[in-house]
Amino acid sequence: MENIHQNKSWYSINSIEAKKGKSTDIFIYDEIGVHGITAKSFLQDLKDLGGKDITLHINSTGGDVFEGQAIYTSLKNYTGKVTAKIEGLAASMATVIALAADTIEMTSNSLFMIHSPMSNVFGNKSQMRKQINALEKVEATMLKVYSKRTGLDEDKISYMLDSETWLSADEAKEMGFIDSISGKVEIVAKYDITGFENKTAEEILTTFGNEPIKTEKEMDESTMKNWFAEIKNLIIGKAEAQQEQVQTEAKEEQPQVNVSELEAKINALTEERDSLSQKLSAEKEKANESKEDFKTQFETMTHRISKLEATPSVTLAENEPKVSTEKSVQKDEWGDFAKSILK
Repeated sequence: MENIHQNKSWYSINSIEAKKGKSTDIFIYDEIGVHGITAKSFLQDLKDLGGKDITLHINSTGGDVFEGQAIYTSLKNYTGKVTAKIEGLAASMATVIALAADTIEMTSNSLFMIHSPMSNVFGNKSQMRKQINALEKVEATMLKVYSKRTGLDEDKISYMLDSETWLSADEAKEMGFIDSISGKVEIVAKYDITGFENKTAEEILTTFGNEPIKTEKEMDESTMKNWFAEIKNLIIGKAEAQQEQVQTEAKEEQPQVNVSELEAKINALTEERDSLSQKLSAEKEKANESKEDFKTQFETMTHRISKLEATPSVTLAENEPKVSTEKSVQKDEWGDFAKSILK
């Protein structure tokens, strides 16, 4: 461990054992890729082993996805036998690397954690969409690794990734992530798990022991019922509390009503309504009277106009000569001459 931190490397290879021809120990006891040692260096060291058997010791929170993918591929293609031993924690990309081994062993007080890949991005919406697409593609490759190893459906694995699933040794073995469980070991590494959600540092260093394995049937029939009951109680209890709070606030904000003042206001409004009603009736009567007067005047005028049209008359002034209404007969001289001849 000391040599690892002095060399600023996230892995080391026990070269002494390699020279003796025995199984070579490779230790991944740090965050993968964080100290600048690339997967290319790891691959070259692996190539130099010449196909000897490997024991891969893992105690890591994970790290760079692409570094981990390259290491996974190199271990899968390695000609020698690879045995992985999870000693404390295998999280994130460290679990993918572990699954490259032919056999996987996990100490009883270790943890196995899988989650969706994470990334930081700064930019506009187009750049963020590109990053989302990249993360989805990376997650698809991880899904294939987990599903192939365990035989679990990819949809179930996807749900576990989204939920950031932490597994004890027993749970990891039941689901098929590992092959066997060994005795407890002292966990001396300290982890920076601020990027994770569902475990505290104290829980990481807690010995789990051999707890009873929960089957899917038990989860469906007992645990799930309890979960739904708790959720229901939380929702209903919260709703009732909010309703009570609203009712209490409404009571506090509601002003006190003086009944006598309210009756006086109602009586005043009633009197005002009656007064307005009387005024309206009086105005209607005046309007009807005016209507009748107008009708009488109109009929009288109509009668006078009718009489004038029937007997026209001409009014003459005293000094104005009278105008005869009789038609004047024009003298017919030729007619008189004809009459005189016929006599």
